[in-house]
Amino acid sequence: MVWNGSAMVPLSSLPVDTILFDLSLDIGKQIEPLDTILKYAIVFSPELKFEDASIEKAQFNTKYTRYLWMNGITGFANYTYGDQTNLNTIADGSVLNNSLGVGYRFGANVTIPMTEVFGRPNRMRQLKAEERMAKYKRADIEIDLKRKIISDYFNLIAAQKVMNVRQQDVESARLSVEIASVEMRRGKIHPSELSRLKNILTIAESNLEMARRDFMIYYYQLETMVGVKLSILKRGTKRY
Repeated sequence: MVWNGSAMVPLSSLPVDTILFDLSLDIGKQIEPLDTILKYAIVFSPELKFEDASIEKAQFNTKYTRYLWMNGITGFANYTYGDQTNLNTIADGSVLNNSLGVGYRFGANVTIPMTEVFGRPNRMRQLKAEERMAKYKRADIEIDLKRKIISDYFNLIAAQKVMNVRQQDVESARLSVEIASVEMRRGKIHPSELSRLKNILTIAESNLEMARRDFMIYYYQLETMVGVKLSILKRGTKRY
């Protein structure tokens, strides 16, 4: 059992993560400060990991393109054997071919397209610009992520306070119904008064469930954006 507001709540009725926190105390004082949470988000956020991979992809694409001009260079090597003679081709008294019949031959053929000569500088500038675009986008995503975390962090703290207030409303309404039930049996109040108090209790219980829902939404939204369990960020928790 844990104390939740003014009522004892079974541990089994709470989500696994939240039972590590005392929900009767300010959760903002139980988890790490906001700036620490933001630092964790920068390291572990899936969104930022994706953007980091995009930057890395752009950088590798630039490195790869830098060597594409070498596609025009091909090497060859061969070896011939047999009688060691000169192979001459003669036409009209002129020697057209004079090659050694036996031995190794190797060399390289070089063909460089004109697009590589004139278009390569602009292509490299384009790739560098894409790298900068990826970095700017990553910075923009980081700013947006921080803004969402800050919003959900304070919404979580406020939702917990509202939830505890709603819990107190339920306990107060429930007590009023119990007293009214005794008073009605004694004939001191009309049954309609008891019905009215029961209606107030129903509304209070409904408001409590809505407050619990809001708290858990902000809790898991914050956890998802940070990229680690909030229970790991509880103050005093041993990490890694």
